[in-house]
Amino acid sequence: MKRVMYTLLTLCIGIVIGTTSTTMAAPLKQYVQASFEKITFIVNGEEKELDADPLVYQGSTYLPVRTVLNVLGYDVGYKADTKTVTADKSIDLLSEEIEDMVRSEEPSLDKSVDNSEQIKYLNEYLDKKREQLKNYEQAIKSINERSDISQEDKNFLIELRTPLIEGTKKAIIDTEEKINNLQN
Repeated sequence: MKRVMYTLLTLCIGIVIGTTSTTMAAPLKQYVQASFEKITFIVNGEEKELDADPLVYQGSTYLPVRTVLNVLGYDVGYKADTKTVTADKSIDLLSEEIEDMVRSEEPSLDKSVDNSEQIKYLNEYLDKKREQLKNYEQAIKSINERSDISQEDKNFLIELRTPLIEGTKKAIIDTEEKINNLQN
């Protein structure tokens, strides 16, 4: 009789522990009531078309990440194993950067302004160029780390940035020389 009691007690404890751990392991799901709504999406004053409707929940509008980033000119990737969304500048954005670099003017010196003001202006320009160079170099590092594009595409993206880096390095050297000339 005692043996039957111990067996029943052990069985009951096992059932309680088993169902508790199963219940605790189950993910909690929350159901919400939301609606899809058509909205106007404007970027820099220009209306953009979204290929998926945004979700509205409790007064907040949730936009589809891939759609929004594509509209803004980014290439979007998703790594399912890590549940990570990646957004990288597209070729079009890189082309715009190159055009901006070509259009950017080298600072001209005004002979009517004293040297200390010119040096201050040139140092500000130099700081911007150093930051720009750092950003370009970080972009190349980021391109090399991407696993969602081929090596050929990586090389192409890096080749696009190489003139930017070389031009920025030259601008830094030229500006440093101008500052040295003004200080002497």
